[in-house]
Amino acid sequence: MEFDLHWIRPLWLLALPLAALPWLKGRHVRGTWTKVLDPALAPFLLEGRGKRAGSNWRLICSAGLALCLLALAGPAYRQMPVSATRGGDALVAVLDVSRSMLAADLTPTRLDRARLKIKEGLRMRAHGQTGLVAYSGHAFTVAPLTTDAATLINLLDVLAPDVMPSRGSDVAAAIARGHRLLNQADARQGRVLLVTDGSGGRRAVEAAAALRADGHMLLVLGAATPEGAPVPDMRGGFMRDAWAGLVVNRPDENALLRLAREGDGAYRRMTVDNGDLRELLGRGPGVASGSPADDLRAMRWRDEGPLLLLFLLPLAALAFRRGWILVLLAAPLGAYGSDGWFTTSDRQGMRAFSDSDYPRAVELFDDPQWRAAALHRQGHFLESAEILRGLTAVPARYNRATALALAGRIETAVRLYEELLLDQPDHADARHNLEVLKQSASLAAASGENPAQAPADALEQAADQAEGQQESMPLASDMAVPDEQMLPDSSQSWLLQVPDDPGGLLRRKFLRQYRAEGVDQDGNPLWPGGEAEPW
Repeated sequence: MEFDLHWIRPLWLLALPLAALPWLKGRHVRGTWTKVLDPALAPFLLEGRGKRAGSNWRLICSAGLALCLLALAGPAYRQMPVSATRGGDALVAVLDVSRSMLAADLTPTRLDRARLKIKEGLRMRAHGQTGLVAYSGHAFTVAPLTTDAATLINLLDVLAPDVMPSRGSDVAAAIARGHRLLNQADARQGRVLLVTDGSGGRRAVEAAAALRADGHMLLVLGAATPEGAPVPDMRGGFMRDAWAGLVVNRPDENALLRLAREGDGAYRRMTVDNGDLRELLGRGPGVASGSPADDLRAMRWRDEGPLLLLFLLPLAALAFRRGWILVLLAAPLGAYGSDGWFTTSDRQGMRAFSDSDYPRAVELFDDPQWRAAALHRQGHFLESAEILRGLTAVPARYNRATALALAGRIETAVRLYEELLLDQPDHADARHNLEVLKQSASLAAASGENPAQAPADALEQAADQAEGQQESMPLASDMAVPDEQMLPDSSQSWLLQVPDDPGGLLRRKFLRQYRAEGVDQDGNPLWPGGEAEPW
């Protein structure tokens, strides 16, 4: 075989002159000494026993650096064949999400069975890319062509009529949307799987013909029984016509068959087993075998750079013998042991705070609120309040007032609590502490006790009774917790109460696309209720 050297990343070769830096450094050192020493003594002092040792380490450094740069440049001398296409084919699943799909002639509903069928179809496809389109009066892209079938399965569960921003059933727009996804992915001989209970009329036939003209195929899966079923309305009943009769939706199977033929595909009515899917998905080039396509091949240079790194092993052995490897390893290990390079001072302070080492936490914390909290835990209330002076955050103002109250500065604490409640009337802890201070001060004045000490004792008793709930001095829960700290249990419980609506994202996405298009399929303005078909 002819040897043909090729560089995959040739720009790294421009850095090769850096390999000479160790030699330049040594020469610069010798040149500096030659200006100071007597010329007669210089050969004996500079070219003596240290010459060989200095040359060796410079040679090792230069050779190792040169090998690394050559490996990064990606030397290659042979090409390897690789597949030029993704495995399998491209399929776009198009789901009808109109209100008629809520009919119950298929158990439990047509829509539930349709979603289940698409999920089974995704699991049956071992290779290839799959996209997902949902449509009612308009068609929307749920997901472009991707190999991540698990994501599509999760998105299917949230597709429902209330997610769609318009009513109706525009089959032509759905086919055109799937056609567009195939073209955007440069798919050859792709397929569109239409799962619906309506044919769409002449416009849908034209869209199917356009799909076939680009070399793609339309597969139609009928999601209804020939007898049909009433269409549910939004009030829990069934839709009625102008004569108060039930609106029964029945599929036109002849029209669906014609639609599939125009798309060079096939039509099958939905069955209980997966025979319908196997027959539909078995149609198309390179699908029945389920193996990756290997008809298109390309040649790619094989990177031989990692082999050059093997020559670094003897150089590394020489460096280990001189102790350089141990020095390089000791530096990061020492930094890790000192806990200074890999963690911030606030995280180190949090670790000391968690270990009840409050004096060290005060030294480590940069955050003034946490430093004040550490001082508070030591009983240095005035120092804690002084650190919090000037901070405008609500937790800082509340903590400062509490610290002053515990230090006996009752009048100042009461004023701070009242100012805080003017800005935050719903601050329950501040209101509670203010009431405690006022009541305790009144009782102390009536009994002749020290009016400054009694409220402080009352707050400390409240803190002891509600330890962990942070009613008197929320040292941590009201503050900004450093990274990688767990939320308090109360916050986690609150998060669990937040309603989770997985379809909200798709609903907003579809509505944005719906408003951006401007007109419906007939050229009419897009306003709710303007479509011709009520379901």
